[in-house]
Amino acid sequence: MTEPISTLSQDLKQPARNCLSPVIRDVLDERGFEDLSATQEAAIPPIVQGNHVLIIAPTGTGKTESAMLPVFDYLKQSDGSGFRALYITPLRSLNRDILSRMQWWCERLELSIGVRHGDTTQSERRKQALSPPDLLVTTPETLQALFLGSRLREHLKNIDYVIIDEIHELAGSKRGVQLSVALERLVEYAGEFQRIGLSATVGNPEEVMRFLVGKRDCNLVDIPVAPHIQMQVSFAGDEFPGQVKAVERCLASEPSTLLFVNTRVTAEALGHALYGRGDVDVHHGSLSRDVRIEAEERFKSGALRALICTSSMELGLDIGHIDQVVQFGSPREVRRILQRVGRAGHRLDTVSRGTILTTGFDDLLESMVISRKAKANECENLVVPRGAADVLANQIAAIAAEYGEISFDRLEGIIARSYCFSDEDEMIRRVADQLTVHRLIRIDQGMVCRTGRTRMYMNTNLSMIHDERSLLIVDITTRRTVGSLDQSFVVTWLHTGAAFIAKGQVWEVLSIEEGKILVEPARRLKGELPSWEGEQIPVPFAVAQEVGKIRRTRNIQDYAHDSRCLKVIHEMFGAMDHGNHLLPTDQHIILEYFKEGVILNVCGGHQANEALARVLSILLSARFGTSVGIEVGAYRILFRLPSDVRSADVLETLETLDPDHIPNILQIALKRTSLFKWRLIQVARKFGAIDADADFERISIHRLLNQFEGTALQDEVYRELFSESMDVAAAQNIIRSIRSGETQISLGPLSPLGNAGLSSSHDLVAPPGVDQAVIRAVKNRLEQDHVLLFCMNCRKWKSKRTVARVEDEPVCPLCGAKLIAALKPWEDDLIRAVKKKNKSEEDRAIEIKLLRNANIVLSGGKTAVRALAARGVGPETASRILAKMAEGDGFYKEILKAERSYIKTHRFWQ
Repeated sequence: MTEPISTLSQDLKQPARNCLSPVIRDVLDERGFEDLSATQEAAIPPIVQGNHVLIIAPTGTGKTESAMLPVFDYLKQSDGSGFRALYITPLRSLNRDILSRMQWWCERLELSIGVRHGDTTQSERRKQALSPPDLLVTTPETLQALFLGSRLREHLKNIDYVIIDEIHELAGSKRGVQLSVALERLVEYAGEFQRIGLSATVGNPEEVMRFLVGKRDCNLVDIPVAPHIQMQVSFAGDEFPGQVKAVERCLASEPSTLLFVNTRVTAEALGHALYGRGDVDVHHGSLSRDVRIEAEERFKSGALRALICTSSMELGLDIGHIDQVVQFGSPREVRRILQRVGRAGHRLDTVSRGTILTTGFDDLLESMVISRKAKANECENLVVPRGAADVLANQIAAIAAEYGEISFDRLEGIIARSYCFSDEDEMIRRVADQLTVHRLIRIDQGMVCRTGRTRMYMNTNLSMIHDERSLLIVDITTRRTVGSLDQSFVVTWLHTGAAFIAKGQVWEVLSIEEGKILVEPARRLKGELPSWEGEQIPVPFAVAQEVGKIRRTRNIQDYAHDSRCLKVIHEMFGAMDHGNHLLPTDQHIILEYFKEGVILNVCGGHQANEALARVLSILLSARFGTSVGIEVGAYRILFRLPSDVRSADVLETLETLDPDHIPNILQIALKRTSLFKWRLIQVARKFGAIDADADFERISIHRLLNQFEGTALQDEVYRELFSESMDVAAAQNIIRSIRSGETQISLGPLSPLGNAGLSSSHDLVAPPGVDQAVIRAVKNRLEQDHVLLFCMNCRKWKSKRTVARVEDEPVCPLCGAKLIAALKPWEDDLIRAVKKKNKSEEDRAIEIKLLRNANIVLSGGKTAVRALAARGVGPETASRILAKMAEGDGFYKEILKAERSYIKTHRFWQ
């Protein structure tokens, strides 16, 4: 393997334009390309020479044209049938964008182009099958589908080029692993084709090159973005209204702005706050395709001054000129801010300008670190998943479906050419054997054969993106559905008592049951919201450590900041010094105790802290025989503990932890979690061991654990968790530094910094007047609830009506008695039990219960009916509520308290 070449440093024999044919040069002139960009000058010659090339360059510097001009030149000068070039992007929206950009070139050069993905119509698919375009723009998943059609496979034989756009988005995921095998499957039809990868900045380009080409030679064109970026860090304030004003000041400074946020919740909150302006819109993945396209077009036309977006706009969608990029809150990673700010300006003769608006002390220091790293081009390394067993299972089944039968040696040879499975011969055999157990393939005398299940499996498993159902969010105060959450988010993050945001409001989870999340508006916002952020990007270990170094040295002269940032930093340092609080740093871990538990202040980043938190929680739980709640952030871990477990116990557990034992402890700890169950089910589905439509709630975790113990399937779950959800190596390094004395541990009371971590969360936008809003909602809902009135005197009259239609003192119209029971609408069976002539012991118990109910209504009137209409409120609870608070807001608060208690506990009742 040759060393990668940086064509920037090459002494090129001729300008890139001269490498192209006169036909292409004429079209360049027509398009207005007087000068080629540095990216194009560096990339076109090696592509023309027939080399595999990885191009790393900022957005807007002509990466696409760098790749496609030589490809167009070749296609124009050569003949061939079928698809001759594939252009693969990670998103359908990018397919649409590339199609619109390339159509002009193809029309001028008399080349055909088509796009194919999940939304492509059947008529267009038939057209492509009969008359394939020269250039096909597609997605990794649709490439998988091309192998399954006999006619489409024939069209793959003349492919000479495969261009993979935004390759960094794929190389670090299982979608990319699947694609890397697909490229080797393509070689079986087309022979060796030329590979061109287009990427944003990554810290380890050589790894991405290996992902692209395996063991083949490859050239690297690396155009650093950092020297062409101007970045400033500003403090937007602690409160949301002040943050909105800071955003508006930024928007006023330039005609067009991309405003990046880290979560959809923040995008919607800012969008709502700025809605009245009329020149700001929102763009994120939850919005419909039509709404996103409309926002893109309005921004491109100049009708919008700003577009508020998430990672949906990180990739190279063409939305016209962008004067500046504003990042709301820390971007969490260097590569993200480089990618985002790199969208401002168009060519390398333009400086890309960006501003990070920070929203808290941790956020501020973190943003300063990321800004410094970005300017120094210190991008994070991209980790290519290697040995992903579920992808391997998927591709073995796919190859079996494709060929019908194929020798195991040939199958193994195809897969092993992929960088993701090189040197994995034993695993390939092991996974193939596992697939025979699930009847997904059959191995007969060295031949791998498809079975009746293979094609059915492939129909639902073309993608490595997990299919998952959504759970409805139901507000118990109104009984209305307020939205839905993906099952993975619910399993990973939510539990009874957790807080989260939906529709711009904070909700507290009361119960998760029967496909629903029962919630109420969070009542106690200050100091009780968890510090996790479900959608948030994890802060890397290196960034968190450098934040700790700033705290230790208090040296900020090498970091970007303005005067307001300086004031915030000095105020926090001053508050810590004034209270004689120890400051957590990269070399000092502080344990702080508070009413509900202990805060472990450790600058480890999200994934290292996640590993530490789970290890310590299981050790504390085993030692004290109690459950331990954990909430994890980049700079602290919150342990919710019973009163008899204190900070000294956590300290002792931490100091005696052996770093070499962490992986084994995690394996034991994770087996008990919903997260492990969720990942196990997802991996099992890709192995064909569980049907795609199997209900998560009804699957026995104990049976699964026993069934897959020691298999490649279970090993993949651990590999995935340890490499993607947690940084086990970093957690071990933290413990080793404690044991060596390099890192100190101290105990202390709750400090201003620890308290800020308790109550802060980047994307929590608190609704105003929660208590009054809740009370009004409960009042309105109870009035609309139905009750079943039944006379316990004559036992002949019953009537179903809303509470609003109940008289202040209910009276039976038949006998004139006021002994009226108020039942739930579905409790008609209780009335039938009371009417029986020969009553059983159970019937008599029901009769006593209804008589008590009627007596409460007799003494409490319509107020008692309101109480008895509430969910889970029976005569005993209603009597207690009426005795304590029979009117006013307090009455409705007691009703809600009773409903909440019922929702949390009723599943445990006999």
